[in-house]
Amino acid sequence: MDKLHFSQRGQQMIRKWLMLLQRLSPIRGLLTFLRNANAYPENYGNLAALSYEAWRNRFLLARLKLAFGLVLWAYLTSFVLNLVRFFYAGEIFFDKHLIIQLIGLFSLCTGMGVLQTNWGRRHLGLIFLGLSWSLEMNEQIIETIVEVLRPDSPLVSPELLGWGSTFFTQATLIPVCWPLHLLSQMITLGYYFGINRIFGFDTIPNYDEPLRLILMLFWVCLICDLSVYLYERLQRAEFNARQQLEIAEAKYRSIFENAVEGLFQSTPEGRFLDVNKTLARMCGYQSPQEMMAKVTDIKSQMYVDPQRRTEFIRLIEEQGCVLAFESQVYHADSNIIWISENARAVKDATGNIIVYEGDVEEITERKRAEAEMRKALQKEKELNLLKSRFVSMISHEFRTPLTTIMASTEALEYYGNRWTEEKKDKYFSRIQVTIQHLTDLLNDVLIIGQSEAHKLPYNPAIIDLDSFCENLVEEIQLTAVDKCNISWSIHGKNILNGLNFTASENSQLLPLTDERLLRHILINLLSNAVKYSPKGGQIEVKLFYQTTQVVFTIKDEGIGIPVEDQKHLFESFHRARNVGTIPGTGLGLAIVKRSVDRLGGTITVHSEVGKGTIFTIALPLEFQEREQDEADFSDRR
Repeated sequence: MDKLHFSQRGQQMIRKWLMLLQRLSPIRGLLTFLRNANAYPENYGNLAALSYEAWRNRFLLARLKLAFGLVLWAYLTSFVLNLVRFFYAGEIFFDKHLIIQLIGLFSLCTGMGVLQTNWGRRHLGLIFLGLSWSLEMNEQIIETIVEVLRPDSPLVSPELLGWGSTFFTQATLIPVCWPLHLLSQMITLGYYFGINRIFGFDTIPNYDEPLRLILMLFWVCLICDLSVYLYERLQRAEFNARQQLEIAEAKYRSIFENAVEGLFQSTPEGRFLDVNKTLARMCGYQSPQEMMAKVTDIKSQMYVDPQRRTEFIRLIEEQGCVLAFESQVYHADSNIIWISENARAVKDATGNIIVYEGDVEEITERKRAEAEMRKALQKEKELNLLKSRFVSMISHEFRTPLTTIMASTEALEYYGNRWTEEKKDKYFSRIQVTIQHLTDLLNDVLIIGQSEAHKLPYNPAIIDLDSFCENLVEEIQLTAVDKCNISWSIHGKNILNGLNFTASENSQLLPLTDERLLRHILINLLSNAVKYSPKGGQIEVKLFYQTTQVVFTIKDEGIGIPVEDQKHLFESFHRARNVGTIPGTGLGLAIVKRSVDRLGGTITVHSEVGKGTIFTIALPLEFQEREQDEADFSDRR
């Protein structure tokens, strides 16, 4: 354990020192220079528009700069070494070797300068040959010149190590374009064994095994050329593969970005990996980047009902995909939209889900249209039911009155000449009452029709509410004198004194409302209370004045309304199931509800079967000031 701990500490110290070294400006510059010398295919943004030859020239340019720099430093160090030998060892300073070094430095500097020009970048092959010439041809040419000028001086034998180092250096630093390497080798060897042979020089003086030398040079050149050839083939294959991959990615990205539907990739944890512009715009974001930055948890930030995301994941895990998965999601402006998703799971080699990917379509308008269609179908269903009830009601309610009228008229026709005037008046009165009943029924149907068409008239006027209600109660009491007793009371009248109105001594505050609609409300409720109350029952009518509204309560001790019928209480032609043989059209409470709505009020009901019913109507009223004479004021009190 101690050894392992010591080894880890050592590695940490090494990494620390390396990081410190990389921060030094010279080291950082050197590393940058070396990185730039590797012209990788992936470092170029648009390989689809770049040929292999163009990329190879870029690679060749970068490596030539590296090679020229290294060789230049090598010559400089050799030149410095000669200076040291001259000053400390007393060796000859200006000799053949110094001339070779100076010419090499000059040719290298010239090559580097030409490399920076447009001409040099267009003729990199010549620059490469110039580098080779700087390394080997300078020395050979100088040897030839010396041999010509001094025939007694033997030609220096070829150095296998020097030539091999040159060829391997070129193959290592510039491993592309093998024909250039072959040409460089042919020029170097051709000059030495060709030009020198033309001048009659012995190209292999004092060499014991010339065939061995030639064989070794052959294998050195072959190995270097094969290495460059294989590397270039590898680079060409990699370039072509990356180019095809980039083209495929560009096609995929074009399809992804320009798709008319929203596309996405997300992790199982609920984070977007990629979204296209359509999906970003669909959800109200300016760009895909903005959406991926702001939506970090799809479940809680996107879905209105987070359980939909849980259901989405469950279906994908069970089926591998989801189709037409509809959900409500939040728009960027906090509104809610409907979407439909098609998605599948992408798994790794072990079968684990790594991403979800799919498409999204906004269906808000479709869902709205579906809701409108359902609403229209429901309305049509209700209308059909209404028509059915109307026909049933008409056939039932009109039959008896019409039969009465027909029987009465036939009796008058056949027996009227023998009846007394009193008996005739009785039959005429029966006909008039029946016709009035039919007229009232038709009026009720007309009110329902006007309400359904939103054309129920509203004509507000100042009304003496106390007198109006008192007269109405008396009118109903006359018809129910033998059956029920109706009590009438007013509450909270003193609240009017606190209202902000300036009234003279002979004036009072009166509500502004539609008398006709108010009459429909109270007449129908009181008539029903009388109709469904037992003989001797008590009916209480109360009027409560409040600051901004008046409240009526009508309480009876009748048969009550079953709970299951209360939710349909204000529907046209609906009657509770416990009415038995008590006659009725089912329109009264529907008229009440529509009249209350037209006046901007509310109506509530509390009922228990066998115990009675309480209706509460609250109507907002605008109080008006009206001059009254003192006598009228006294009468009302």
